[in-house]
Amino acid sequence: MTSIRLHRSHWWLLIPAGWALVGVVGHWLVLPMVLLTVFLGTGMSRHGRAARLQCRRDHEERHQQHFQAGQAPWEQRHTVATPQPAPRVDLAKQEPDTLTSLTALSDLPTDVRQRAQRLEHECSETLTYLRKHGAPTAQVFEVEQIQTDFGPQALRSYLALAPGSADTTEVLDGKTGHQLIIEQLDLLLNQVAAHLHRAARLGTDELLANHRFLTEKFGPGGDSELTI
Repeated sequence: MTSIRLHRSHWWLLIPAGWALVGVVGHWLVLPMVLLTVFLGTGMSRHGRAARLQCRRDHEERHQQHFQAGQAPWEQRHTVATPQPAPRVDLAKQEPDTLTSLTALSDLPTDVRQRAQRLEHECSETLTYLRKHGAPTAQVFEVEQIQTDFGPQALRSYLALAPGSADTTEVLDGKTGHQLIIEQLDLLLNQVAAHLHRAARLGTDELLANHRFLTEKFGPGGDSELTI
């Protein structure tokens, strides 16, 4: 039965041959030929509908493949690229200018460089002394500001002058930029020296207190004087 269904579409050739036999053999073949014709006609009709459906599906599949093949290049041509964010600069990681780094620049005159180097050295020595002898926090903080803020800012301001104008252009009260930076550095040096002088009294007072104690205890007339 399966073989008959598979090859039903090829049996249409039997129809004209069968009707020809009807004319030769007799009318008793009319009914079988009618049934055979109906049987084959139904099969061919179903097969034709199935073939048309399959053909339509194949066409739609080819159309879909063709559409998808053309869609990718279109999207590539018309897709707007997402702008990439600009790289962030972490300002916290940038090393700040210091007296040491600024004095290494070749743009500074010799007298300015020497004063800046001296300021860096005296600030470091003074801070070491202040911390060691327990100086007030405000005094330590002011010297730190001179070393890390006021001094470098004075040098940056001088370096920002137009090339060749430091000794020729008057900036304030007839003074050039070169003269002003010298005054500023001398002012900072004097301030650091003043802090050191005040801090030196801490050590002096301690030395005097210890001297008085020892004198009163072991000096003439002291509590520990031995009588021989």
